[in-house]
Amino acid sequence: MKNNNLLILFIFITSFSNASIAGNLYKWVDKNGNISFSDKVPPEDSRREREVLNKEGRVIDVMDAAKTPKQVKQLKEIKKLQKAQRELLKTQLEIDAALLKTFQNEDDIDKLANSKFEIINSNISIALRQSDVSKKQIILHQKTAANLERQGRQIPRKIINKLRSAQAQLSKSKQDIINFKLQEKDVTKQLTYDRERLRSLQSSVTENPSIHSDTTPYLALGVILCKPKNDCEQLWKKANAFVIKEGATTVFTSNSLRLTRAPVLSRDRGLSLTKIQQENDPYITLDIRCANSKGGKATCKSKKTASLIEEFNQLGD
Repeated sequence: MKNNNLLILFIFITSFSNASIAGNLYKWVDKNGNISFSDKVPPEDSRREREVLNKEGRVIDVMDAAKTPKQVKQLKEIKKLQKAQRELLKTQLEIDAALLKTFQNEDDIDKLANSKFEIINSNISIALRQSDVSKKQIILHQKTAANLERQGRQIPRKIINKLRSAQAQLSKSKQDIINFKLQEKDVTKQLTYDRERLRSLQSSVTENPSIHSDTTPYLALGVILCKPKNDCEQLWKKANAFVIKEGATTVFTSNSLRLTRAPVLSRDRGLSLTKIQQENDPYITLDIRCANSKGGKATCKSKKTASLIEEFNQLGD
């Protein structure tokens, strides 16, 4: 059967060349499974996938079959995701550039953090002293009010106002201390992140990351929901481990985005992870892309690619 197809192709190409016909030669499989060759595709087969051949019979392009409504919807979701990825990448690259410009090493980060800790601790000390003062004032005003009551005298409005003012100041001092301690936690968290990020940037191989929209997407996204929300960090670690296990070379990673090298060969798969931070139901996606070639498209349509999405979705179970 294969030899017959080659013979048909040879005869058609010979005729095609001798006739000096301008335009392309197409190869496609009709609804009955028969392979057809022609410089014109009949209307009934116009929505089918077809290969574009040159005059030597070599495939120079593959024209995809018309998308189903479901595939059109999936493609829109992928384009929406890529827009979000570009925004995340742009923002992180700007943060990284500022980090590298501001700090030469981790000691510089520690110095800045220590200066912030000193300011916060100083503010906590001031708030604690003010708290002690307010407590003493409250005790004093309460004693004065109690003595007046024992004497059967009316408590002056001035004493009542002073007592209320001291109580309000005590509440404010307590809240200030809580806020300062929260700031201390934030600085500690930022310190850890900046140190790890700087170390990563300075040790990684320089490569310009980008969102590869010119590759062929697998028309389904892997999705795992962060339920409850505090599970998102743990799921993100599991998702990253999944991508690393598949052997794809990572060219960019952050707290919300992981990009692997663009697919070049037919067997290559580019994997990207994205953490979408919604107020309700944040989630993590896996996007798979293949080379924009006949072999690449076949890779994206393979059972292996479909199984990767299925395995990924099970991470949230």
